[in-house]
Amino acid sequence: MRTLFFTPLLFFLIEGKAQTVNLSDSLRHILHHKPVPTAKFDTRNSFITGRAAQMRSIKAGVNFRKSLSLGVSYNWLKTDIVQPVSLAGKEELAVVRLRYIAPFAEYTFYRNGTWEATVPVQIGIGKSFLQVGEGSNSMKLARNSVVLYEPSMALEYKVLNVLGLGAGVGYRLMLKNNHEIEQRFTSPTYVLRIRLIFDEIYKISKKKYNSRNGEK
Repeated sequence: MRTLFFTPLLFFLIEGKAQTVNLSDSLRHILHHKPVPTAKFDTRNSFITGRAAQMRSIKAGVNFRKSLSLGVSYNWLKTDIVQPVSLAGKEELAVVRLRYIAPFAEYTFYRNGTWEATVPVQIGIGKSFLQVGEGSNSMKLARNSVVLYEPSMALEYKVLNVLGLGAGVGYRLMLKNNHEIEQRFTSPTYVLRIRLIFDEIYKISKKKYNSRNGEK
């Protein structure tokens, strides 16, 4: 729970002491700018009942003025966490599954050369369940809905202005858990991510296109 308060606190500390994005840029002003598409692949490492576990996500959305990104992500638990279950009097090992869709927002509050710091936040809605077996013969047990909140803070370095390599820390808080599953999903998280900067790619492509036309 402390992380939920630590993230906003760190935000205001950096906001006051570092070179920041122009504070006169309100969200309303930023949203008036033309949005450009953005996409990301995230790998978030965390813990489930004390065991290291990896979450993966694919994000797609739009970016306004390189300061605010809005979109939707699909997230799933990559690591196989097992839990014993009893089926017809026989004990089996079931794999814990967690999958959810999450609207997200990322605000860039610090920018200095090739470095950027952002506050990503997402609220996920999905399902967790136990899976016994694989493929068409698999069986899903204890299937129930979950709701979670994931605030974090990330630092990103730009490579040639078209690729962003980032890392960050955060927290996963289960607002609604599946009590039929024994595992504890609430946990600190740390993030590795790769981002294609589509607006820069578009500018470079447009410049090359105009240059070819000019030569003709």
